[in-house]
Amino acid sequence: MTANYWHPVGEKADVQYVMKEGFPDGMIVLKSGDVALNDLSFRDGTLEFDMKPLAQDIPGMRFRQRDSKNGEEFYIRSFPDCRAEDDCIQYSPVISGFMLWNVYPQYQRRAPVVFNGWNHIRLVISGKRMNVFINDSVQPTLAVGELLGNTQQGGLELHGPAAFANLVVTPGKTDGLSPVPLPDSTGSDMNIVHDWLLGPLTSLRYGSTPRYAESPQDPRAWKPIRSERFGIVNLNRQFNASNEAAALSWLKTSVDSDRDQQQQVSLGWIGHAWVFVNGSLITSGKNFYYPESERRSPDGRLSLQNGSFMIPLHRGHNEIMIALYSSVHDDARSRTAYGWGFAMRYEDMRGLAVPR
Repeated sequence: MTANYWHPVGEKADVQYVMKEGFPDGMIVLKSGDVALNDLSFRDGTLEFDMKPLAQDIPGMRFRQRDSKNGEEFYIRSFPDCRAEDDCIQYSPVISGFMLWNVYPQYQRRAPVVFNGWNHIRLVISGKRMNVFINDSVQPTLAVGELLGNTQQGGLELHGPAAFANLVVTPGKTDGLSPVPLPDSTGSDMNIVHDWLLGPLTSLRYGSTPRYAESPQDPRAWKPIRSERFGIVNLNRQFNASNEAAALSWLKTSVDSDRDQQQQVSLGWIGHAWVFVNGSLITSGKNFYYPESERRSPDGRLSLQNGSFMIPLHRGHNEIMIALYSSVHDDARSRTAYGWGFAMRYEDMRGLAVPR
């Protein structure tokens, strides 16, 4: 843990390399920003280190880091109530510059974290799986059934504010953890709408309701997109994080009904969603993290618990279109740097046929 093995990332890194009794290999005191380990490309194995938070923030480690915009991230929320909260520790993929912490409530847990002291962290990584052990835990404190980043191999970065010590990297030591993702019962649910068409982005008129006529009109501009784990349509793989103006994404699908009926639908989303059926706006809703009053259960994360409503279907072919503004802030800031996506599920598929 000395300066000749590490280099700062970006201009925000405030780092000291400290030699101290009890830490024969040194200590990294990272008050802000990130530092990266030189000349290491990690794929599978064990990452073990000690970490002491220096402030209330989200310190941790990125691994399989291909570049500044793609990798995998594990972190703790170093707040006084951390060990009692269900998001005390979290895993998030980092895709195209987006950090998807708000998309996967399945990958957060309570943990025996010491808020103002040292914590021992062990990450066991094998293929598409990861087990996380905190302090003296014998069983995984967090089991990640499928790592969801775009990378399979890459570098290591530490993220402050925290002190780090005793890092041990053991390639190939996976403790028998299978590299194969765990089965995804939610994502394989036949009631979930898996196949959509994605249109080009359009301008966001913040504070105004989008009209159906504003959706992309050229049929050649729409492209197929399919849901991923947990039934989520992950739009972060389609765009790049940037300082561009916030925009609307448009998606559509279809369903054939054997009769005129009202059908209950569950929708999970981030930000603000508007739902059109056969050209008519039938409902809209917000799920922003800020302000807190607009967070939907669970805690403003994306989940099929976010909302449920009835949609009118007529006999024959029906089109469903969604306009989505994804952000954690209910304002007109630039493009979100966080999760961008949604999921939709029919309550009852009897009499319905959807594209497969």
